[in-house]
Amino acid sequence: MIMRTRNLLGFPLLAALLIFAAPTTGQAQDLFRLYPELLLSGFYSDNVPLRTSNEIGDFAGTGAAGFYLDYTSEARYASLHYDTFAQLFTHQTRFDRAGEGQFVSATDDENISPTTKLRLDELFYRDSPTFVGIITSDQAPEFNSIAAQLLLANDQATINRVNAELSHYWSRRWSSELTVNQTTFWNNGSSVSSNNSTSYGQSISTVTDYHFSDRFYLGAGYRFYDFLFSRPGQPGEQAHWPFLRVGWRPLRNLSFTGSIGVIVSYTQGSGRQSVNPGGMGLLEYDYQRARVRVYGGQEPELTSSFSGAGILRSVRGHLLYDFTQRLTGSAGGGYYELSGTGVNAQLISWGFGLSERVNKWLRAYANFVQIRRTETTSSQFLPAGNQNGQEAVGDYFVVGFSASVEAFRWSWQ
Repeated sequence: MIMRTRNLLGFPLLAALLIFAAPTTGQAQDLFRLYPELLLSGFYSDNVPLRTSNEIGDFAGTGAAGFYLDYTSEARYASLHYDTFAQLFTHQTRFDRAGEGQFVSATDDENISPTTKLRLDELFYRDSPTFVGIITSDQAPEFNSIAAQLLLANDQATINRVNAELSHYWSRRWSSELTVNQTTFWNNGSSVSSNNSTSYGQSISTVTDYHFSDRFYLGAGYRFYDFLFSRPGQPGEQAHWPFLRVGWRPLRNLSFTGSIGVIVSYTQGSGRQSVNPGGMGLLEYDYQRARVRVYGGQEPELTSSFSGAGILRSVRGHLLYDFTQRLTGSAGGGYYELSGTGVNAQLISWGFGLSERVNKWLRAYANFVQIRRTETTSSQFLPAGNQNGQEAVGDYFVVGFSASVEAFRWSWQ
C-alpha cells in the first residue's frame, strides 16, 4: 500500500464490487440473501444541536431505510450494508434533513487456506450536525471512535475507514498478523474553518504471537502511523508504537486481550517530539442471559474537525441482559478524550433502554441517552455556537421500531 495515497468516495462501491462480483468457488452450498430494513423513531431532546449556550429543545421524527445482503460459501463470507437517514423537527425546521446521512459497510472474510485468513472491512459514514443516525439508533450508547469523532466535530462531516488484516498460523504454537488501515475525515462546510478540510490517517502494523495453550498467548508487534492534512500550514505527523500483546481466557465465558507499549510521535518541520504510553484492552464476559463488553486504552488518532492528530484516550462498554426470549435490557456508556496541538476535547455518553422482539422481523425499543461534550481549544478551532472550555449537555428520549425481513434467498452448489 502507498502510505500517502488519498482515499476517495468510490471506495465503498469498489469494496462491494470486489466482494460480490468475484465470489470464490466453494465445494459446499453457496448462499446469497437480501434483507430490506426500516427504522422509524421519535425523540425529544433538550439541546438539539448540542451547544454550550442558547440550547434548543424540540421533538423530532427520524427514519432510516436501506438493505443488508450477504454471501456465504465454504471459502468466504461477505456482506454489504447500506442505510440513509431523514429527520423532521416539530419547531426547529431548519434542522430538517433527508438523504444527507449515509451509512455503508462492507466486509469480506476469506479462508485462503486452513492456516491463512484475510479480512477486509470498509465503513463510510456521513451525518448532519444533529447526528440523527447516531443518537436515535437502537444500539447501546457507548459509541465507537468513529461516532465519537463525528459527535466531537459538531458539524456535517464524513468518515471513511478501510481495514485489511492478514493472519497466518506458522505452526500450532506460532501465528502472525499484518494489518493495514486508512481513515479519511472530511469536514464538509465546517464552521471550524472557512474552507472545507480533509484529514488522512494511515497505519500499518505487524505482530507475532506464541500460543502457550488454547487459553493463553503472548506476542510482540510494531505499528506505524502517518497523518496528513489539507488545512494550509498544518504539518503532517507520524507515530511509532512498539508493543507487547497478551490474550487470556481463564474461563470458557470470560476473555481478555490487550496491548501495551510506548508511542513516539513526531511533527514534520517543527522538531516536536512526544513520548506517551500506549495500550488497548478488551474484556468480554458472557453468562447465561447477560453479556458484558468493555474496551479502552489510548492510541494515536485523528482529532476530527480540528484538522490534526493527537492521542485518543477512551473507554466504552455495554451490558445486555435478556429478561425473556423477546425482551432485552441494555445499559452502556463511553468516555473519549482527544489531546493534540491547540485542542483538548472530551465526550461522555451514557444511557439505557429496553428492546422487545415482537416477531422475527419487527422489534420495538425505548432508549434514554445523555451526551456531554467539552472542548478547550485555541480560538481558531472553536466551533460556532460554543464557548471555549464550557460543557454542552444533551438528553435524548427515544422510542421507535425497526423491521428487517428476508426478501430474497438463492442457494446453489
